[in-house]
Amino acid sequence: MMKQLLCAAMLLLQLGAVNAMELKADSSSLSFVSIKNDAIAETMSFSSLTGSIDDKTGEAEIVVGLNSIASGIDIRNERMRKYLFETDKFPAATYTALVDMPELVTMSVGEQKTMKLTGALVMHGTNSPLSFDVIVTKRADGALHVVTLAPSFVDTQRFGLVAGVAKLRSLAGLNNIGLAVPVSFSVTFQ
Repeated sequence: MMKQLLCAAMLLLQLGAVNAMELKADSSSLSFVSIKNDAIAETMSFSSLTGSIDDKTGEAEIVVGLNSIASGIDIRNERMRKYLFETDKFPAATYTALVDMPELVTMSVGEQKTMKLTGALVMHGTNSPLSFDVIVTKRADGALHVVTLAPSFVDTQRFGLVAGVAKLRSLAGLNNIGLAVPVSFSVTFQ
């Protein structure tokens, strides 16, 4: 009797569980390029990425921990946290989009599909539309590997980051820092 109750309880838990594919941080990356003085481009990244895809609704989410900025220079990381991202008030940026799950479910192992992710980026208290052209590959272990075909541009003005960019420019003694920032990613969901 006890065994039957335990089996029934486990079945109910499985039926009520939200089905989701989780972002695998150890095989995922997100980077952007900062252009200063119209001639010097530097690639920067974030080491804290989380996210999921609900395999029933197709709701996808990638959360970027802004405190994990990795610019290659410690003092610049600190300044970006404090003056640009204001991580004490806005610790994360979140990208959400709807994914065509029926199309992805029918993919064969090794098959690739090109898709347009149309969604929204919430950063610095502002929600703005953002799209990415991506290629999705289904791996043998069932994971989905999603890579941008080309960077998409984040307009810092839309997110109220211009004052922070100006502060960074002043502190670094630069003539300018580009306000349109190309962003790309390579993420795995399993």
